[in-house]
Amino acid sequence: MRLWIAALLPLLAGCAATVDEARLLEERRAWWAAPDHALKVDGLRPLERVRGGPSEAMPVATGRAGALLAAAQRAIGNHGTAALLVWHGGVLQLEHYGEGFGPDMLSAPASMPKPVLALAVGAAVDRGLIDIDAPVSRWITEWRGDPRGAITLRQAMQMRSGLVKYGAATKGGDGEAQMLGTRLEDLVLSTPLAREPGTRFDYNNTDNALTMLVLQRAVGQRYAKWLSRMVWQPMGGGDAFEWLDRPHGMARTFCCLLARPRDWVRVARLIKDGGTARGRQVISKAWLAAMTAPSPTNPNYGLQIWRGSPYAPTRSYGSGAAPPLPIGEPFAADDMLIFDGAVGQRVYISASRDLVIVRIGDFAADWVDSRLPNAVLRVLDETGG
Repeated sequence: MRLWIAALLPLLAGCAATVDEARLLEERRAWWAAPDHALKVDGLRPLERVRGGPSEAMPVATGRAGALLAAAQRAIGNHGTAALLVWHGGVLQLEHYGEGFGPDMLSAPASMPKPVLALAVGAAVDRGLIDIDAPVSRWITEWRGDPRGAITLRQAMQMRSGLVKYGAATKGGDGEAQMLGTRLEDLVLSTPLAREPGTRFDYNNTDNALTMLVLQRAVGQRYAKWLSRMVWQPMGGGDAFEWLDRPHGMARTFCCLLARPRDWVRVARLIKDGGTARGRQVISKAWLAAMTAPSPTNPNYGLQIWRGSPYAPTRSYGSGAAPPLPIGEPFAADDMLIFDGAVGQRVYISASRDLVIVRIGDFAADWVDSRLPNAVLRVLDETGG
């Protein structure tokens, strides 16, 4: 009898794990579907710290704050906005927080962290550790001799890998191994090709996860440590956190870097200022030029970052359930760059206008993408700059 029980215990443990995983996925799907999920981060565990360092004071001006806030609210409504910051002319022109929120708030603003991963890759490229035109099989040894191994990192970062696209909360087909599950690396490595690599743009979180996996293997460090050393501390960021799929597991770089609003301004300024921060060249100008250049299958997308030009009336995310996003009128700055997080989580950057806008809050179903930056620029123009 004891032998029979001993043999049964591992099976029972496996069943319990399956049930727990299923329950966990349902909870995470419910979280993802909530309109305010970006602001509900207390249940996101486990987390890995991206260690920050000493931050310089961020100067604040108040003369335009009222006009900027009024214009922004007219343009986009409130929509449960938790944080709205405008940087222009070397100062924060507006720093507004919704009720219950403040400068130390953390959020999970969907796809806003994708360009942060691109900066971390750039640090590796600058040091000769990665060639983004090499096949990923150089680092993903599991794909050697496999057609997927011919994908280049450039193709993955430009969302044209050809890999099958999963929804962030896909049901069925893959059991528990989903984007919000606990075996993200296994899911990436088992994802088949849907088409020939490089042939079509399809906005795909799996491409981002593959990029992170390549980076981590190429530099021989965990992503959080590399990001901290090469980007986050040099730019003056405070502590941030990556949401992992499991303890000591893989970071969900496609959605969930928990950072403070002012640190999103710092990331954007790093890009706006050509890779410099606090008098130091953190990321090369050559990488920033490559990162923000148009890709061959979508001129409005670079390497993990959206471009406002050339003008298109809508933004398509390729196959899947996400509908095209209305852009509205053309962006008032031709060089506008966008961190696009699930509708309404945004960073806008224009180097030519010395402008950074950060907006974090509830999902905004009627978002029109050029309204906020254009409204801000009109106020700046009307008030002298």
